[in-house]
Amino acid sequence: MDKEAKRASITEAAVEVFARKGFQGTSMDDVAEQAGVSKGSLYAYFQNKEDLFYATFEWFNQRTMAEGMAALQAAPTACEKLRALGRVTVESLASNLELYPLTLEVWAAAGSGEGRERFAGAMRHLYDEFRRLVEMIIRVGQGSGEFRADLEVPALSALLVGALDGLMLQCWLKPDLPAMNYFDSYLDVLFRGMHPPFQPGGKA
Repeated sequence: MDKEAKRASITEAAVEVFARKGFQGTSMDDVAEQAGVSKGSLYAYFQNKEDLFYATFEWFNQRTMAEGMAALQAAPTACEKLRALGRVTVESLASNLELYPLTLEVWAAAGSGEGRERFAGAMRHLYDEFRRLVEMIIRVGQGSGEFRADLEVPALSALLVGALDGLMLQCWLKPDLPAMNYFDSYLDVLFRGMHPPFQPGGKA
């Protein structure tokens, strides 16, 4: 196994342990045992537990973003692209509810402790990237005439990302919440306001 593949294998093992025990309850010995490597081998790839925890955060985000990009490419219209992106995000959480507490621990790490700047910077980058992606989709829709030209795109993007964020938290607290149905209903209302008004003669 090459170095990158080994690092990825250890990271995935760490995800399982952190999800089960949390950051504070996890030791490097726990991760080494789960990954089937020696503790010395673990330190050859990660400086400390914080470094390993940061790697799990990046791993989950990269996986979700890759799934989102694949869904976008398959969706033909801006509306369908936004719906596909949201669905991937919600489905990713719904199928990995045990990982959501890690998000809360990342927030805690971003607010205090030695890793504050590192984790806060990572969270800023994540939200910036997500907002830019949503903005790009909306502007594509504006260019094609699918969305109104007078939309406040940055505001809509920030609020859509915030709605997804809040829905994911509620889904974790109440796993039987019909999150996908709620999100689809939310988008239906949002799109009605984003579409150009209908004019006589069938022109928008």
